[in-house]
Amino acid sequence: MRLFRLLPTAVLVGASLTISPALAAPGDAAFSSSAGRLDVDHASYLSKHDVVYNRPNSNPDHGLTVGNGRTGAMVWQSGGLTMQVSNVDASQQTAFGAGVVTLATTPAMDAGHSTYQQRLSLHDGTLTTKYDNDRTVTVMGQPGSEVMGIHVQDSRSGVSAVTLELSLWDVANLGNSGDVPDMTTWRTVSSYADSTGAGISRGQTDAQRFGYTLAATVEGTGYTASVVNNSRVRLSITPSSSYTVWFTVSTRLNAPNNNSITQARTALNAVKATGYNTTYNNYRAWWNSFWDKSFVQYGGVNGEADYLENVYYLSTYLIAAGGYGNYPFHFINGVFRATGDSTKWSNAYWYWNQRDVYNSFLASNHVDLMNTFNNLYSRNYNALKAYTQTRYGMDALWVPETMGWDGNARGTVNSDFTKNVLSTGYEAAFNMYLQYRYTNDTDYLRNVAYPYIREVAKFYSRTLSVDGNGQYYMANSHAHETYWNVRNAITDLAAVRSLFPIALQVSQQLGVDANLRPQWQQVLNNLVPYPQQNGAYLAHQPPLSQTRNGENVAAELIWPYNVTGIGFPDHQTALNTWNTRPFPYGNVWANDAVQAARLGLGDQTFSGMKRMLQQYQNYPNGFTNNTNGVFEYHGVHLSAMNEALLQSYNDKIRVFPAAPASSSFVGRFTLLAKNGFLVSSEREANETKYVGLRSQWGATAQVVNPWGTQQVRVRRTSDNAVLLTTSAAEFQFATATGGTYVVERTAKPLTSYATTRLTGSRNQGAKSLSGTASTLGLNATGGGLVNNTEGSYDTNWHLTTNRGYGDYNDDAHHSTTVNAAATYTFTGTAIEYISERNGDMGTVDVYLDNAFQATVDLRASGARQVQQVVWQKSGLTRAQHTIRVVNRSTSVGMIDAYRITP
Repeated sequence: MRLFRLLPTAVLVGASLTISPALAAPGDAAFSSSAGRLDVDHASYLSKHDVVYNRPNSNPDHGLTVGNGRTGAMVWQSGGLTMQVSNVDASQQTAFGAGVVTLATTPAMDAGHSTYQQRLSLHDGTLTTKYDNDRTVTVMGQPGSEVMGIHVQDSRSGVSAVTLELSLWDVANLGNSGDVPDMTTWRTVSSYADSTGAGISRGQTDAQRFGYTLAATVEGTGYTASVVNNSRVRLSITPSSSYTVWFTVSTRLNAPNNNSITQARTALNAVKATGYNTTYNNYRAWWNSFWDKSFVQYGGVNGEADYLENVYYLSTYLIAAGGYGNYPFHFINGVFRATGDSTKWSNAYWYWNQRDVYNSFLASNHVDLMNTFNNLYSRNYNALKAYTQTRYGMDALWVPETMGWDGNARGTVNSDFTKNVLSTGYEAAFNMYLQYRYTNDTDYLRNVAYPYIREVAKFYSRTLSVDGNGQYYMANSHAHETYWNVRNAITDLAAVRSLFPIALQVSQQLGVDANLRPQWQQVLNNLVPYPQQNGAYLAHQPPLSQTRNGENVAAELIWPYNVTGIGFPDHQTALNTWNTRPFPYGNVWANDAVQAARLGLGDQTFSGMKRMLQQYQNYPNGFTNNTNGVFEYHGVHLSAMNEALLQSYNDKIRVFPAAPASSSFVGRFTLLAKNGFLVSSEREANETKYVGLRSQWGATAQVVNPWGTQQVRVRRTSDNAVLLTTSAAEFQFATATGGTYVVERTAKPLTSYATTRLTGSRNQGAKSLSGTASTLGLNATGGGLVNNTEGSYDTNWHLTTNRGYGDYNDDAHHSTTVNAAATYTFTGTAIEYISERNGDMGTVDVYLDNAFQATVDLRASGARQVQQVVWQKSGLTRAQHTIRVVNRSTSVGMIDAYRITP
């Protein structure tokens, strides 16, 4: 972490989408006994969550996203269809973007259109832009490669020119945000153009084998290639009614002999030979298969839960679209941005933030994604072992909190915030162990997970001190980034209590390291208690150290350390800890909602997910303008929803442990539990209908009775044999590999429900989250209140949230820098500029379409005034306009919102 129910109601294109409560159908059930999972028409169901723009978007920050697992594009309208592209393996920590791809036609693709729709289809992974009925542009990719495609169908007569340009921004003053060994090679750009296509390259002599070539070619029509300059190449394409532009971000890291230019040519030739139709079908099939692995419905509650569900699927797509490279999807950089090479926190992977991005994917049955994250740490095992010997003088394993792609610890040991964090190795080892528990891959356990577990346990055994009573304690470490050099950091004590039992059990299972077990058991038996005060856990032994960051460190025990929660003897203490946490929802990485779910707080989980979106999801593509983090809150949202529906972290299968109390809530899921159980369940009108389990490798199932002590039975679906009848609050039963089992109430078995299939209606408009400024999609006509976060700002403007004064969405942008400018582009006939007025505020100049309008004085005596219309303009021609607000003093200039009249 860094410093600092079924069918929603859809309406016609151009109108706002109103989400109705999920349709209650308490008398039916969608479980397929033959498949061992919910029966879902994934194509139609996910279509209700497509993100739709019904007017052209020219703001790069709002661009829609499309990716094939390694290469991604963020797309907007600017001189044609424009996109910034990136590849997860192109540069260290994906610090640098790959370039800009612009498709333009004469006349312009959007010239003279009367209808427009751009659709991100989640199920198919495609981004399709339609202008009337005669122009369609589809952006898609080639699965398992670094190639993307732009397929154009343009039946207009009179198209005289088509160009595809690849370009880079000015790299002369490129900063070393990626911690690369040689900036010269990243500032050096070369280009080529020939009969195979055209491309630009940089990083070609990077000693660490990073670097890439961005190249393109054309299928289906003729073209000529030319070099405009070293940073820009052009394909002049013969106009045709149908053609495909293929482009690639071919990386040196993944190329034979690290030759990205040759690899780019090879990849483009191969995809042309395969052809658009086959590649398109393969790509859709890849994404379709991805979605088939699990399912979540989190609906109702006046439509608000449906919005949260929409974000769940969008967030899953965003991460998966760049999550299959050799290196992880970086929590800031990912593969989606529109800021050139500009980024922050790119010198390393922060474990705190990366775990937020990835930890949900075990439950959603995408263990391969989690493996990408775990592999970053397992591949650097030897480097980290060597560094631990150098730094600590011991044969053990310490993992830096901020770690570079190669295991380097420069970002940790050179930072007062992280240099004494000791618990990261535990988190890495524990996540590897969880990967084993979700896959039963004993080779992975023996060769990857256990060595990490053993070496981290050795590190703690040798780092802990012993007092006069024989108790082990941590004399000095950081309680993460927030409390420095403290005694008995609770993160270290929890790491030992979590990891040492695993080390003992697995070493016995594998028959290794019997000589280490007595010491591990000795430490475990004599570890000091967690520090407590007033019935709640403390981050470290009192007195409380100076606060350095905004983390709720003591609540880490709840999640992700997994040592307390529902049913644990210290549940009340954990609950008190969460209730008194010092920084509720304090940053874009805040995991409060996940912890609420682990404590069984359904309403707080729901409101927590909503609050995180209210604070951070402020662009219509699902993104945030918070530069401290881009993708963490997406991952936190995924984990919170999964944990609200299914928990198995303590080996007990618990369904709907944190469902909202509202009787209108509709929940359904098929998710993966520990020990390889694909679990399905449905809940409507506060009633859980059944629990279905598909056993993947024949483990013993341990289930918490969803109906308390009502009598239940366990039925094997293959022959309907009843294996167990019980009224126990918890019970277990043996399973066979591939077997399907239903836990049902004896008084109301699954067979008493009518059989149904889950479907959905295709979304056609924008959605909004009630009580917030969070939206997904754009309507055909803009209008209404627009939050300040929709605009673009110089670096000297700052966003403040949770202001508590009554601002729209409880946030505002402000600046105290003279000439700091902010802009917002809109389509409409009138605009109101809304701000606070207060005694500490100054003046701003307002421009409309580059013409000066007025100097506005924001000063006011007396009480602070909020949501004030400080300037307005009406009678505009209905067209695209841009307002610019320029701060004119060192007093506060502010923007709260705009009100647009279509």
